[in-house]
Amino acid sequence: MRIYLILQMLLISTLTSQSIDSTLNKTFPLTNKLFHHPPSPFFKGRPYFLELFVDIQWDSLDNASIFFKTEKSAEYQEIPLEKYRGRLRFKYDPDRFPGDTLRYFFIVSGKDFSIFAIPLDDSGKIKTVNIHPVDPTKYYEHLPP
Repeated sequence: MRIYLILQMLLISTLTSQSIDSTLNKTFPLTNKLFHHPPSPFFKGRPYFLELFVDIQWDSLDNASIFFKTEKSAEYQEIPLEKYRGRLRFKYDPDRFPGDTLRYFFIVSGKDFSIFAIPLDDSGKIKTVNIHPVDPTKYYEHLPP
């Protein structure tokens, strides 16, 4: 049991202590165990829940986090996701995290030392979600009547 805890702590500390740049260059397994769809449209000034659905047993999950930044933050921030009605989520609040662009990705680790990330490109490297919030009045001006 002790060895399991030590290995688990090493795995998590390795992942979180590395620079995000090296994490962004890692290759993760392509899987359909994770699903995320960015909210669209994404309006300026409005909070949103960024949700992640996982096809992994809850008791097998060890850690699930979102890594995000705006152009006003120098580095990615890691925030643990909260479990809510069968999904994992993070509330993005533009008052708390100001900026005109939002970049993020998710990393999930299992108790069996598996690590998954989303979104990924075809080679298994992280491809961040890049959101440019739009002004709601401009958005609705361009919709057909």
